[in-house]
Amino acid sequence: MRFKLAALIAALTLVLAACGGSTGESTTTAGGSGGESTTTTQGPPAPEEMLLTYSLSAGDTYVYDVAIDQNIEMSSEGEGSSFGDEELPGSASVQLTATGTFTFEVADGPEPNTYSVTITSDLTEVNAKGTVDGEAIDSDEAPEFAEIERVSVTVVVDEQGNVVPDSPTAEDPFADLFGGLGEMGPGAIPGAELGQFFGPPFSDDQVAVGDTWSDTFDTPGFGTEPFSTSVTSTVTGEDTVNGVDVLVVDSEVVVDAFEFDLGAFFVGLFSGFLPEDASAEEQEEIASLIDNLRFVMSFDESGSQSTTYFDPEAGITRQFDVTSSSLIGMDINFPDEETGELVGFVMNMAIDQTVSHKLVGGPSA
Repeated sequence: MRFKLAALIAALTLVLAACGGSTGESTTTAGGSGGESTTTTQGPPAPEEMLLTYSLSAGDTYVYDVAIDQNIEMSSEGEGSSFGDEELPGSASVQLTATGTFTFEVADGPEPNTYSVTITSDLTEVNAKGTVDGEAIDSDEAPEFAEIERVSVTVVVDEQGNVVPDSPTAEDPFADLFGGLGEMGPGAIPGAELGQFFGPPFSDDQVAVGDTWSDTFDTPGFGTEPFSTSVTSTVTGEDTVNGVDVLVVDSEVVVDAFEFDLGAFFVGLFSGFLPEDASAEEQEEIASLIDNLRFVMSFDESGSQSTTYFDPEAGITRQFDVTSSSLIGMDINFPDEETGELVGFVMNMAIDQTVSHKLVGGPSA
């Protein structure tokens, strides 16, 4: 029953990304306008408006050089050894840096004008520094709870970059919890920031420099009330990247505080192991486990800020930088893999990271 703590955090992060579709209400606010005319002066011309869309085609492959800068502050109490090959420390402060590439492979999506984008990482250099329980860590090896490992994830998006929540992962976020998701580390998923894959979701209307658009939507909780997420983007100016004219789009994502109580999920899982002809002792054992099992994850209000350098002519992002932060709490009473006895622990983790992407390969590179 053992699995990495990182896998669960990554699973929930992926759920958020998959749910960040175009299901909410959108508003667009126009930007600049001409000033009042007189007999001698005239206001500036209205900025040129355009519809921003991602120009993707099945078979396209884009490669971005990526630099990750991540800071993790963690504290825990109790027995965390059943959630990884090494026991969770009582306190840790870890700074990670990583460089490499993210590759985005485009295929046709399930509906017209949608795309299935598979994102994989190849991190060639990962370095860590900091302390775990007061002891300095090896600069070449991050502790297990803070590892940034290989990313392999597929998202479905439309032409405006809205994530379409129609994948099995969105409907059943734990389908691969004990499989493929085990390879992903917390906060290492490109596009895990809501509504992003390699740029922000764009407005359905034409926009110009100074225009702002926003999207607010609810994401279902696991047996709890939905939590709200807002994505707001503004075209803040024009620039050039490697001699190519681009629009600069600043975006902010704000996610309300929310809580996942996964007790019912695991109760159903453990109940499925109880044979029909179970003895009274076995039934009592399972009943005791169910009564005392606890698995609560809480997320304080969190969010991200990003700057995207979008090439409207080619319909592709040339460069984008994302800064995000999150506070995660866990309160768990769970069976140990070896003994089957319930072990409990409480953990709090703060993750701050910046991920920078620069296009280096692809049809428009």
